[in-house]
Amino acid sequence: MLSANANTTGKQDMIQLHAATCLMMTRFINGRHCPKLAHVIVQQLQKLLSHPVTQEIPDSRDMYLQLLEHWQSVLSSLLEQKQAARPSHLY
Repeated sequence: MLSANANTTGKQDMIQLHAATCLMMTRFINGRHCPKLAHVIVQQLQKLLSHPVTQEIPDSRDMYLQLLEHWQSVLSSLLEQKQAARPSHLY
């Protein structure tokens, strides 16, 4: 009985993590193009990818891996833009 409870808890954790990640992605898409938010999305996707429930479902692993690669690219682009926008001070 304990393993059934642990399995249910693991799935609930996964569902909450997935929902929070989707909410952050929605905020980003709706105009909050912030490197910090993109960084948190990357972290959330890494957690989803390493979650025990995800390990049991190859299609979920593949989906989260694709999303992680995409958001890592988004984050990298935002950081490059931020760096390029900074004025360079040469003395």
